[in-house]
Amino acid sequence: MTLLYASTFADALAKLTHQEQKQVKITTVDLMMDPKGTGLSLERLTRAGDDKVWSARVSRDLRIILRRDGEDNLLAYVGHHNDAYRWAERRKFIPHERSGAMQIVEVIEGQEKAEPEYGDHSSAMETAGEVVQPFWSLTDDQLLDVGVPREWLKHVQVMPEDEIDTLFDRLPAEAAEALYDFATGGKLEDHIVTPAEPGADPYAHPDAQRRFRVFDNVDELTAALDAPFEKWAVFLHPAQRELVRRKVTGPTRVTGSAGTGKTIVALHRAVYFAEQSETTRVLLTTFSPELARSLSAKLEIQTQAVPELRERIAVRPLDEAALELYCQQFGELDIVNHSHIRELIEKALSEGLGGDLTRQFLLEEWQELVDAWGVTDPESYATLPRIGRRTRLGPKQREAAWAVFDHIRTRMAERGLVTCAMIYDRLTGWLQDGGAIPFEHVVVDEAQDLTVAQVRFLAAVGKGRNDALFLAGDIGQRIFRLPFSWAKLGLDIRGRSHSLRVNYRTSHQIRAMADRLLPPAITDLDGVEEGRRGTVSIFDGPVPEVKLLDDTEAEADFVSSWLRRCMTSGIPAKQIALLVRSSDQLDRARKSAENIVTASADAEAPIVTVMHDAKGLEFRAVAVMACDEDVIPDPQRLASIGDVAEMESVYETERHLLYVACTRARDQLLVTGIAPGSEFLDDLR
Repeated sequence: MTLLYASTFADALAKLTHQEQKQVKITTVDLMMDPKGTGLSLERLTRAGDDKVWSARVSRDLRIILRRDGEDNLLAYVGHHNDAYRWAERRKFIPHERSGAMQIVEVIEGQEKAEPEYGDHSSAMETAGEVVQPFWSLTDDQLLDVGVPREWLKHVQVMPEDEIDTLFDRLPAEAAEALYDFATGGKLEDHIVTPAEPGADPYAHPDAQRRFRVFDNVDELTAALDAPFEKWAVFLHPAQRELVRRKVTGPTRVTGSAGTGKTIVALHRAVYFAEQSETTRVLLTTFSPELARSLSAKLEIQTQAVPELRERIAVRPLDEAALELYCQQFGELDIVNHSHIRELIEKALSEGLGGDLTRQFLLEEWQELVDAWGVTDPESYATLPRIGRRTRLGPKQREAAWAVFDHIRTRMAERGLVTCAMIYDRLTGWLQDGGAIPFEHVVVDEAQDLTVAQVRFLAAVGKGRNDALFLAGDIGQRIFRLPFSWAKLGLDIRGRSHSLRVNYRTSHQIRAMADRLLPPAITDLDGVEEGRRGTVSIFDGPVPEVKLLDDTEAEADFVSSWLRRCMTSGIPAKQIALLVRSSDQLDRARKSAENIVTASADAEAPIVTVMHDAKGLEFRAVAVMACDEDVIPDPQRLASIGDVAEMESVYETERHLLYVACTRARDQLLVTGIAPGSEFLDDLR
């Protein structure tokens, strides 16, 4: 007897309360141990859309919807009695006639079955007047070729444009993606389904595998039930497999807005590299320890069935990997930190250096230009492009600034101190002289925030080596670095960059709201454009809420109430985050979290952190707090602005930061602040 688990079951399970989930897990394990369901009050549902559908009693009110077919038990849905039965009555389970992939098909009822009134496809748009029907010109064969169920052909052909966003709720994903792409200018031919092999298992087809899992033992099932969100979070969309498995002659990049699966593609690319040989070594890296831990956790899930692959992949922050390599080649060293640089600037100013330039300006100039680009002399400093550093400096100001930077470099050399950028610069020179890193492949996640020195280093790593570099990133989420050209530093991905368009993580409502913070398209300095429109989410959720309160106490109480509702609905505390702009607002978020813990001894606290540290992470529910008028955009950054162009740069990165925070949420998003609130909130409401 085989037990299968549908994504619809996982989604429904996640919406139950914690106590209800525990009851469902017990019943599900019982069903695997005893496939006949003895004692579960199994009942065939005669009114269901499929004659093989049964219900299993979990409790007085909870029911699991099963499909029983020979030796297979499929967990299809779970919910309260009436909800579960309604779901079953409107679903059929049938292999698609072209692909052979098992599909869960919604039954069309009543007036939805109405046949189109038009006999001539070519004139449909005109006859319909203002009602645009984007799929009217598509034939039955064309629709079947992309996975549309036969029962839905006529309904799709007359579907009005304003119903397109319902496709993912009602059609199998492969069909919905093809139709949405066609409606937004894509080609239907790019989505033709893989034909069925004679006698093939309908659950083994790539399209079926995106919605069904097979479990061979109780341990596998228990792990999936304990973490349904995580289990599905590492699933690779069939349309992305080409990106994972293609062979290229240079570095490649995958882009896309938040939630489109860039990290999942990067994970699968790393595993693909590891599969090529038992001796292959892969570095899977990113910019922070927190993100590296998240990648490692996902990789553990992904390689569960083949643990030896995990041993071939090293997961660590890029700075940590570079430091380890440096120490192996050149010995131990002392790295200077930001506070030490501040002290050296203060010392230089106290000695009369720097003219009328401010401490903050000199610190940013050092971090973003001098140290970042490895500038070692005043001539190079004078000719360095100031992209992103819009404040112009005259000859006397440059001379005064360089006196401070020369002071910093001299004192560092005296004490044997180096910066991270200096580590990368020396490693880059070593690679150019014939050195080699202990990895055949490097996969970089969140690559949009790479530094100049890191890009130079990676360019040297990949030079002359096929498939050596794979990068994933989103320009719209760049919040740490000034823009610069990768190509001019030797890392040229032009012609080898692919943009993802389907959002698997964030609900349509959250994505649509967050997208209003960014322009329709963003172009990097190498001319590679990332379009922000045309991306579609595959599921719906509650409308995000923007709430302005009178004071911080009222905000804390409001967010605490929201937290209780989230946790009561079955969302674990570890899947809820409270995010703020900076450490100055952390106490406001902690207050809301403490209210929950104080009210219940059993309650766990949600994650509380700053927006920057949440980058790359994901949660089922997120509250973005303290979005006040004097918090975001950051007033300290605004105060240091030198001209209008620099103001635009600051506003752009602050918008990116709020976008990152909002798109950490999968299902629930709340944005709060003290009235009148941040000016950015006007775009969200």
